[in-house]
Amino acid sequence: MQTVILNTLYKNMEEQNHTLKENVAIGGHRWIYENLIEQLRNTDIATSAKHLDLTLNDAGEANIPFLGETFLISNEGVRRSDGKGFKDAIGSVLIHYILKGSSSRPAGNFINFAELAGPLFKQSSYSSSALERPIIKRFQGRVPELFEVAALYGGHKGGEAGLGSVSLIFDLLPHILLQLIFYDRDDEFPARATLLFDLNSTQFIDFEVLAVLVTIFVQALTKP
Repeated sequence: MQTVILNTLYKNMEEQNHTLKENVAIGGHRWIYENLIEQLRNTDIATSAKHLDLTLNDAGEANIPFLGETFLISNEGVRRSDGKGFKDAIGSVLIHYILKGSSSRPAGNFINFAELAGPLFKQSSYSSSALERPIIKRFQGRVPELFEVAALYGGHKGGEAGLGSVSLIFDLLPHILLQLIFYDRDDEFPARATLLFDLNSTQFIDFEVLAVLVTIFVQALTKP
């Protein structure tokens, strides 16, 4: 998914010269994250937080719940409320979310990633099956465990799905909804998993950043 993040950064830069691209290739995620922090310095955090229904602490930092933890964002950067470290990719996604500061709201209709992306899907390195396979491997024959792990990340039963399936709704970030439909294996069919996204997801972060976000989510959901 590093290619996805790099492509997203290229899109957001005003000057995409050869030197910049070489720096990205050398610095990777750290360089991307530091560049986004520079953009964050001139952002009206309070206004973005208001649009996204995020609370502010006494220091003026926006509280963002993510993967069962609370992240704090200010003009100085991103930190976890418990003081622990985190991957640069997570920080980059959260900054993108704040920079966009959308006042949109979920549509309540779920579609697959190809439908959400439209023509962009053919140009993306994202593969829905690559993310669904780890879910199948981790939870086939373990549906009760799926419920337990999902609850750790705010997942709850909801959404429409076929007979015999499990349907869970997650807030990847506030107002960015994901539906996981899981069919356990039986005597006739293997286990199946489908990820669907709220129709308005890309109102909050760009398509390629959403691909990074869901990758981080699946990695957390399927870790041993």
